[in-house]
Amino acid sequence: MKRILQILILFIIDFLVIWIWFYDIDPDPSISIAVVIMYPLLFFINLLAGGILWITKKKNLSRLFIINSVVSVAIASFLWPNAIRRHQNQIWISYSFHHNAKNYNISIHKPDHTFMMTESVNPGSSTSFLEGVCNYENGKIILKTDSTRYSIEHNVLIGFTKNKIPLKKE
Repeated sequence: MKRILQILILFIIDFLVIWIWFYDIDPDPSISIAVVIMYPLLFFINLLAGGILWITKKKNLSRLFIINSVVSVAIASFLWPNAIRRHQNQIWISYSFHHNAKNYNISIHKPDHTFMMTESVNPGSSTSFLEGVCNYENGKIILKTDSTRYSIEHNVLIGFTKNKIPLKKE
């Protein structure tokens, strides 16, 4: 029972430390390559702690850290994609819709209040055809360019065609 409690406490500490670390660095998808360094670093830090404890004759704790070297990488593997998703949700709003055999995507960049609309006929390829500024008015998102004005209200695009187009929030 004591061993299970030690493993559980170490797991909780790992989870909290890694979560705080990822929250602090607020990873952008462009730095996803960092996992090539981060996962081995977590693995070797725990192995080093286990080795030091082994040398200091604390073999029970040493075994926990050796096991934890794999567990901490698994926890980081779980938390990393969530940290990236959190970062993306803080700076982007994305909608998609289908019209006239084309798929459209509207990406709104929150920090600089801009948007981009892309269209795609074939999966895997898209063309940006509209860029402009974005404002928020009375619960609506207003998308403006030099010659167009659209609004999004309750996940519905107004002004793109004569009809209102339901949007799927990504």
